[in-house]
Amino acid sequence: MSEARNRRFWAGWPRRGDMGWIAETQASPIGAAWIRYFSGADLSPVDDPEVPVLAIGVIADRRGRGVGGALMDALLTGAREDGIREIALTTGLFNEPALSLYRRCGFIETLRREDVVKMKVTLT
Repeated sequence: MSEARNRRFWAGWPRRGDMGWIAETQASPIGAAWIRYFSGADLSPVDDPEVPVLAIGVIADRRGRGVGGALMDALLTGAREDGIREIALTTGLFNEPALSLYRRCGFIETLRREDVVKMKVTLT
């Protein structure tokens, strides 16, 4: 997440419309999931300014233990309660564990380019 290309996800946090959760163990962060609306120069060619984009990360030694699933559940519940109707994300096709999590959470593929996939979930 610290790569320059991901700066748009955290620069100036929080700003209006941002929503996120942090998973902690004994006051040490082990993961986070958040959504953000983009516009202007931060809007990628595959983003919709009306649909927030998801970012999620779990530290390596905590992956596969349900942290990502718990973060996604909290985020999706909070988004529904806040009246958000859709959430989008983009990830690499190489990231099968993440793809499985996103599919379990109801995300469907909407675009594929080379080794990248865009997915979206509709919240009801």
